[in-house]
Amino acid sequence: MSAVPLPARAGAFLRRHAYDFARGLLVAWALGLCVAAVQLGSWRQELTRTLMQLNADAQFRARAQRREAVDPEWYRRKALSLLSATERMRQDTAWKLFVPGSWQVFDDLEEQLRERIGREFGEIVVETIRRELYARASQLTGVPLVTGAGDLQVDAECQSPVPQNPERKLTAAAEDLPEFVAVADYVAQVEKLDAAMQAFLSLQYAGGQSQQLRQLVAYTLNTDLPGDLARSALLFHGPEEVSLQPALMQTRLQWATRCSLAKAMTALHTRLLNTNDLFALEQGLVARSAGLFDPAARPAPFDRTQERYRAVHGLLDDQQALLAKGRNDWMRSGTLQLGPAYQQVLQRIARTRLFGPEVVQQLEGQSGAAFAEFRRQFQAAFGSQGEPGIVWLEKEQRFGLSPDRAGLREGLAALLKAPFMTEEVPQPASRLRTGASLVLVTDEARTLADARIRFLSDHLATFPAYAQPVIGRVVDARVSELIYQKAYRTLKSALPTDLQAPLDPVSFRQQRDQVLALQALLRETGGAVFGERLAATLDGELLRRLAVIQDDWRQQPLQDARSSDFGWWQGESLSLSQTVGGADAASVPAIISRMATRLDLLGQQARAMIVLGSPALTADPAAQRWLQIQAELERFHARGADSSLLRLERYLTALGPDLRRENCAERLAAQAPVGGHDDEIAQRHLQIHTALLNRCTELRVQAASVAAPSTAAPATTQ
Repeated sequence: MSAVPLPARAGAFLRRHAYDFARGLLVAWALGLCVAAVQLGSWRQELTRTLMQLNADAQFRARAQRREAVDPEWYRRKALSLLSATERMRQDTAWKLFVPGSWQVFDDLEEQLRERIGREFGEIVVETIRRELYARASQLTGVPLVTGAGDLQVDAECQSPVPQNPERKLTAAAEDLPEFVAVADYVAQVEKLDAAMQAFLSLQYAGGQSQQLRQLVAYTLNTDLPGDLARSALLFHGPEEVSLQPALMQTRLQWATRCSLAKAMTALHTRLLNTNDLFALEQGLVARSAGLFDPAARPAPFDRTQERYRAVHGLLDDQQALLAKGRNDWMRSGTLQLGPAYQQVLQRIARTRLFGPEVVQQLEGQSGAAFAEFRRQFQAAFGSQGEPGIVWLEKEQRFGLSPDRAGLREGLAALLKAPFMTEEVPQPASRLRTGASLVLVTDEARTLADARIRFLSDHLATFPAYAQPVIGRVVDARVSELIYQKAYRTLKSALPTDLQAPLDPVSFRQQRDQVLALQALLRETGGAVFGERLAATLDGELLRRLAVIQDDWRQQPLQDARSSDFGWWQGESLSLSQTVGGADAASVPAIISRMATRLDLLGQQARAMIVLGSPALTADPAAQRWLQIQAELERFHARGADSSLLRLERYLTALGPDLRRENCAERLAAQAPVGGHDDEIAQRHLQIHTALLNRCTELRVQAASVAAPSTAAPATTQ
């Protein structure tokens, strides 16, 4: 075998492998064409669908006269759809290598597509996001939007953020206030708006990053877009001639958000400094306690006093609860230092580009002036004039109640819990009618008196010195009033309602003994006047029964109205015995005797009433009247010459049946009553004589006036 030259062997090797390479290239090309056909078909379908949708959307917008005529939600859906379509159109273009006709040198379809999508992207995606940013700012600040342009109205009024939970809580810390929560929430919302705004500016000016676009879409359209979003981020970049609009947009957002922040911080400072809870409680306390502990003040009704005590105690409890929370040391600082949470909010405001450090400086200047006024009011309310109600507790590093005010709070709490300070529950009528009811009242009265003693010994010294006299007086008055009310209702219920019903002397004396015991208790509690009223209640029952006896006496003939006014007598012969029920003068002694018998019976009833009464009853005119009658009856039965009944008998008998106008003056003058006793019989005797004498005088005058013209007539004729 002959040797083959090396060049020949190399050439054969290259020819053989070149053939294999060409065949492999053709196979790869064929496979590439197949893949390109599949990719091209999918891309064509997506492209066709996208272009058709773009054309339809363009026609729909062209039919609308203005953007506001279209539901904003439509633009939001189309913006999201276009963003998704933009990313789907960005497929792997390696297949274009196998189709030379699709190379950019020969075919600019993709470039035209980018231009078309870019135009639609600017009109739908960018404009929708821009409007959404303005809409978010309008929701936060309350500044309305300009119709058509969708911008903020620069001449409109902004609104302060509204607290989510406006319930007023007692606190001295700024972070506990609803206004502070509103500020913190507002700053957090503006931080999100600021981040979205900065992402928008970055995408507009420099194309930005896909993450910025993702953040912007999530904030404005509430959607997390999948994919890279790099192509959409590039499309977001605006032309140079419109670069001024984003800057104007940022300026408008700054103005609106700063305006609302200023109002929100003003509301917070007003709430914390101008309408401070501590000041409000102090003002309420001063108003409620005005004159309440002044010994010279006129005592008020218990209900009103108790209501004011409860109000003052409630205000003191609120002050204690407010101060016990602490975090009130800022009130004594030279500058406004409201705590870490407040400072953190200020730092966040300074970092937020829509706000900035200059806003913090303005806010600090405003709050500084308000705090200076707060310090002036604080010194005026809790300064060194007198005993301050609020003092600084060095160990606890906070303000708290002064010893006097703490003592007043503790003392009022004990007073309001005392058994005699509760509302009295009326006893059932069945219990009040029981025989032992007044005994039970006496036991309850002793219990109340003991409770009074315990309170005065255990709690009165807790009160400040200036309040102790008034508190002692109120306690005495309340305990005395309760004892009196219980006893009075029991007495009234136990006494017979029918005055004609007989009075049980034994039960009445027992009631009198219980009243005497209650009087002793009431003197101890300073309610001697109430004790006298209780005694007067029993005496009043006796006086009403004496009045019934007196009415019976007035039914006697001696009390007849005919003998009180003799206007009916015309001067004819008068039998005066007829005015007292007698037929003639001879019947007068029998009439007087029957009258004495009736008076004796009524007097016995009256004596039984008077014996049951107190010394005050004996001095009453009604009782004195019957005592005088009793003495007169004794004189009558003894046939004493000074007996009023005997004098009346002689008077009625002496005048006889022949009293006329012609002799009445002489007869009456002869029988004029002489001085004697001042009992009711003597008074009635004098009353009859006076009435008869007056009528006699009238009749004599009338007779004289009739006779005078008749004697003067002849002289006139001459």
